[in-house]
Amino acid sequence: MPENHLPTLYAAADLNLQLPDAKDLITPEDASRTRELIREGGAYTPAGQALQATKGVAQYLGTDSAGAKKFYNDLPNEDKVQNGNVRYVTHSALNKEVSRRIQEPRDVYKLERLKDAEACLNAFRDHPELEKRRLLAESKIRRELPKLKQKMLKAENITNCQVSGEPLQPDAEVHHIERQADQPHKSLEPANLLLINKPPHREIHDAAAHSPDALASLALEKKWPYKPRT
Repeated sequence: MPENHLPTLYAAADLNLQLPDAKDLITPEDASRTRELIREGGAYTPAGQALQATKGVAQYLGTDSAGAKKFYNDLPNEDKVQNGNVRYVTHSALNKEVSRRIQEPRDVYKLERLKDAEACLNAFRDHPELEKRRLLAESKIRRELPKLKQKMLKAENITNCQVSGEPLQPDAEVHHIERQADQPHKSLEPANLLLINKPPHREIHDAAAHSPDALASLALEKKWPYKPRT
Protein backbone atom coordinates (compact mmCIF):
# COMPACT_ATOMS: atom_id res chain seq x y z
CA MET A 1 0.00 0.00 0.00
CA PRO A 2 1.55 3.32 -1.01
CA GLU A 3 2.15 6.07 1.51
CA ASN A 4 2.37 9.82 1.20
CA HIS A 5 5.92 11.14 0.93
CA LEU A 6 6.96 14.45 2.43
CA PRO A 7 10.34 16.10 1.81
CA THR A 8 10.51 17.82 5.20
CA LEU A 9 9.39 16.96 8.71
CA TYR A 10 10.33 18.62 11.98
CA ALA A 11 11.29 16.52 14.98
CA ALA A 12 9.52 16.62 18.33
CA ALA A 13 12.95 16.21 19.90
CA ASP A 14 13.76 19.81 18.86
CA LEU A 15 10.86 21.19 20.90
CA ASN A 16 10.83 21.98 24.58
CA LEU A 17 8.14 19.35 24.98
CA GLN A 18 6.50 19.26 28.39
CA LEU A 19 4.71 15.95 28.86
CA PRO A 20 2.41 15.34 31.84
CA ASP A 21 3.61 13.39 34.84
CA ALA A 22 2.37 9.83 34.96
CA LYS A 23 0.05 8.70 37.73
CA ASP A 24 1.59 6.37 40.27
CA LEU A 25 -0.62 3.59 38.86
CA ILE A 26 1.71 3.41 35.84
CA THR A 27 5.04 1.64 36.31
CA PRO A 28 8.10 3.88 35.88
CA GLU A 29 9.21 1.66 32.99
CA ASP A 30 5.98 2.12 31.02
CA ALA A 31 5.76 5.82 31.82
CA SER A 32 9.34 6.42 30.72
CA ARG A 33 8.95 4.35 27.55
CA THR A 34 5.85 6.23 26.38
CA ARG A 35 7.46 9.61 26.89
CA GLU A 36 10.73 8.56 25.28
CA LEU A 37 8.93 7.30 22.18
CA ILE A 38 6.88 10.47 21.80
CA ARG A 39 9.93 12.70 22.12
CA GLU A 40 12.08 10.58 19.80
CA GLY A 41 9.40 9.41 17.36
CA GLY A 42 7.21 12.47 17.18
CA ALA A 43 7.32 14.70 14.13
CA TYR A 44 5.24 17.47 12.62
CA THR A 45 4.69 19.00 9.21
CA PRO A 46 5.28 22.63 8.23
CA ALA A 47 1.49 23.11 8.61
CA GLY A 48 1.53 21.76 12.18
CA GLN A 49 0.12 18.28 11.65
CA ALA A 50 1.35 15.96 14.41
CA LEU A 51 2.73 12.53 13.51
CA GLN A 52 4.18 9.56 15.37
CA ALA A 53 6.65 7.00 14.09
CA THR A 54 5.20 3.51 13.85
CA LYS A 55 7.81 2.16 16.26
CA GLY A 56 5.76 3.63 19.13
CA VAL A 57 2.33 2.40 18.06
CA ALA A 58 2.38 -0.85 20.04
CA GLN A 59 3.30 1.06 23.22
CA TYR A 60 0.63 3.74 22.79
CA LEU A 61 -2.10 1.21 22.01
CA GLY A 62 -1.04 -1.29 24.65
CA THR A 63 -0.79 -4.04 22.06
CA ASP A 64 1.84 -6.27 20.48
CA SER A 65 3.65 -5.98 17.14
CA ALA A 66 0.90 -7.91 15.34
CA GLY A 67 -1.76 -5.54 16.69
CA ALA A 68 0.32 -2.50 15.75
CA LYS A 69 0.86 -3.85 12.24
CA LYS A 70 -2.86 -4.51 11.76
CA PHE A 71 -3.70 -0.99 12.94
CA TYR A 72 -1.21 0.49 10.45
CA ASN A 73 -2.30 -1.68 7.52
CA ASP A 74 -5.98 -0.84 8.08
CA LEU A 75 -5.38 2.91 7.93
CA PRO A 76 -6.30 4.89 4.80
CA ASN A 77 -3.32 6.31 2.91
CA GLU A 78 -4.03 9.85 4.09
CA ASP A 79 -3.20 8.77 7.66
CA LYS A 80 0.21 7.40 6.65
CA VAL A 81 3.36 9.40 5.95
CA GLN A 82 6.77 8.11 4.97
CA ASN A 83 9.89 10.22 5.28
CA GLY A 84 13.01 8.38 4.21
CA ASN A 85 12.95 4.97 5.87
CA VAL A 86 10.67 6.04 8.72
CA ARG A 87 6.94 5.46 8.61
CA TYR A 88 4.56 7.67 10.54
CA VAL A 89 0.88 7.72 11.40
CA THR A 90 -1.17 10.84 12.01
CA HIS A 91 -2.09 11.78 15.54
CA SER A 92 -5.75 12.01 14.54
CA ALA A 93 -5.80 8.33 13.54
CA LEU A 94 -3.78 7.30 16.58
CA ASN A 95 -5.95 9.26 19.02
CA LYS A 96 -9.10 7.79 17.51
CA GLU A 97 -7.82 4.27 18.11
CA VAL A 98 -6.61 5.07 21.63
CA SER A 99 -10.04 6.50 22.46
CA ARG A 100 -11.78 3.44 21.04
CA ARG A 101 -9.66 1.14 23.18
CA ILE A 102 -10.24 3.20 26.32
CA GLN A 103 -13.98 2.69 25.89
CA GLU A 104 -13.70 -1.09 25.72
CA PRO A 105 -13.83 -3.53 28.66
CA ARG A 106 -10.13 -3.96 29.43
CA ASP A 107 -7.81 -4.74 32.28
CA VAL A 108 -7.60 -1.71 34.58
CA TYR A 109 -3.84 -1.33 34.19
CA LYS A 110 -4.11 -1.40 30.39
CA LEU A 111 -6.80 1.28 30.60
CA GLU A 112 -4.55 3.48 32.73
CA ARG A 113 -1.71 3.02 30.23
CA LEU A 114 -4.00 4.03 27.37
CA LYS A 115 -5.14 7.14 29.25
CA ASP A 116 -1.52 8.03 30.00
CA ALA A 117 -0.57 7.64 26.34
CA GLU A 118 -3.55 9.77 25.31
CA ALA A 119 -2.51 12.58 27.66
CA CYS A 120 1.06 12.54 26.33
CA LEU A 121 0.01 12.44 22.69
CA ASN A 122 -2.34 15.37 23.23
CA ALA A 123 0.38 17.38 24.94
CA PHE A 124 2.51 17.05 21.83
CA ARG A 125 -0.41 17.81 19.49
CA ASP A 126 -1.23 20.97 21.47
CA HIS A 127 2.33 22.29 21.70
CA PRO A 128 2.39 26.07 21.00
CA GLU A 129 4.73 25.63 18.02
CA LEU A 130 2.28 23.29 16.28
CA GLU A 131 -0.67 25.51 17.13
CA LYS A 132 1.15 28.53 15.69
CA ARG A 133 1.90 26.67 12.48
CA ARG A 134 -1.75 25.66 12.12
CA LEU A 135 -2.83 29.28 12.51
CA LEU A 136 -0.31 30.38 9.88
CA ALA A 137 -1.54 27.66 7.53
CA GLU A 138 -5.13 28.87 7.97
CA SER A 139 -4.04 32.44 7.23
CA LYS A 140 -2.32 31.30 4.04
CA ILE A 141 -5.44 29.44 2.93
CA ARG A 142 -7.58 32.57 3.38
CA ARG A 143 -5.10 34.62 1.32
CA GLU A 144 -4.89 32.08 -1.49
CA LEU A 145 -8.56 31.10 -1.87
CA PRO A 146 -9.57 34.20 -3.88
CA LYS A 147 -6.75 33.46 -6.35
CA LEU A 148 -7.56 29.80 -6.96
CA LYS A 149 -9.73 30.25 -10.04
CA GLN A 150 -7.16 32.28 -11.95
CA LYS A 151 -4.34 29.97 -10.88
CA MET A 152 -6.23 26.93 -12.11
CA LEU A 153 -7.07 28.58 -15.43
CA LYS A 154 -3.46 29.58 -15.93
CA ALA A 155 -1.85 26.32 -14.82
CA GLU A 156 -4.23 23.84 -16.47
CA ASN A 157 -5.69 25.82 -19.40
CA ILE A 158 -9.19 24.65 -18.48
CA THR A 159 -11.78 25.37 -21.17
CA ASN A 160 -14.58 22.99 -20.14
CA CYS A 161 -16.46 22.41 -16.92
CA GLN A 162 -14.56 19.63 -15.17
CA VAL A 163 -17.78 17.89 -14.15
CA SER A 164 -20.36 18.42 -16.89
CA GLY A 165 -17.94 18.75 -19.80
CA GLU A 166 -19.80 21.80 -21.10
CA PRO A 167 -17.89 24.92 -22.19
CA LEU A 168 -16.59 26.71 -19.13
CA GLN A 169 -18.59 29.83 -18.35
CA PRO A 170 -17.01 33.14 -17.22
CA ASP A 171 -18.73 32.82 -13.83
CA ALA A 172 -17.49 29.25 -13.23
CA GLU A 173 -16.58 28.42 -9.66
CA VAL A 174 -13.95 26.44 -7.80
CA HIS A 175 -15.37 23.30 -6.20
CA HIS A 176 -13.70 21.40 -3.37
CA ILE A 177 -14.32 17.67 -3.79
CA GLU A 178 -13.99 17.29 -0.03
CA ARG A 179 -15.47 20.33 1.65
CA GLN A 180 -13.25 22.96 3.23
CA ALA A 181 -15.36 22.70 6.38
CA ASP A 182 -14.48 19.02 6.68
CA GLN A 183 -10.92 18.95 5.30
CA PRO A 184 -9.46 22.47 5.57
CA HIS A 185 -5.92 21.18 5.03
CA LYS A 186 -6.99 20.19 1.50
CA SER A 187 -8.27 23.66 0.64
CA LEU A 188 -5.42 24.41 -1.77
CA GLU A 189 -4.56 20.88 -2.92
CA PRO A 190 -4.92 20.59 -6.71
CA ALA A 191 -6.24 17.03 -6.39
CA ASN A 192 -9.16 18.34 -4.35
CA LEU A 193 -10.12 21.16 -6.72
CA LEU A 194 -12.38 21.31 -9.75
CA LEU A 195 -13.36 24.29 -11.88
CA ILE A 196 -17.04 23.91 -12.75
CA ASN A 197 -20.03 25.87 -13.98
CA LYS A 198 -22.55 27.21 -11.51
CA PRO A 199 -25.51 24.88 -12.31
CA PRO A 200 -23.63 21.59 -11.67
CA HIS A 201 -21.94 23.20 -8.68
CA ARG A 202 -25.34 23.87 -7.13
CA GLU A 203 -26.51 20.35 -7.95
CA ILE A 204 -23.46 18.84 -6.23
CA HIS A 205 -24.11 20.79 -3.05
CA ASP A 206 -27.87 20.20 -3.16
CA ALA A 207 -27.15 16.47 -3.37
CA ALA A 208 -24.57 16.71 -0.55
CA ALA A 209 -22.07 14.90 -2.80
CA HIS A 210 -19.14 15.90 -0.62
CA SER A 211 -16.76 13.01 -1.20
CA PRO A 212 -15.01 11.54 -4.25
CA ASP A 213 -17.33 8.52 -4.25
CA ALA A 214 -20.48 10.60 -3.81
CA LEU A 215 -19.47 12.92 -6.64
CA ALA A 216 -18.71 9.98 -8.92
CA SER A 217 -22.15 8.47 -8.16
CA LEU A 218 -23.90 11.76 -8.85
CA ALA A 219 -22.00 12.17 -12.11
CA LEU A 220 -23.13 8.72 -13.19
CA GLU A 221 -26.73 9.57 -12.33
CA LYS A 222 -26.57 12.89 -14.21
CA LYS A 223 -24.62 11.37 -17.11
CA TRP A 224 -21.80 13.84 -16.61
CA PRO A 225 -18.47 12.77 -18.12
CA TYR A 226 -16.63 13.42 -14.84
CA LYS A 227 -14.23 10.68 -13.80
CA PRO A 228 -12.57 10.58 -10.36
CA ARG A 229 -8.87 11.31 -10.34
CA THR A 230 -6.62 8.37 -9.59
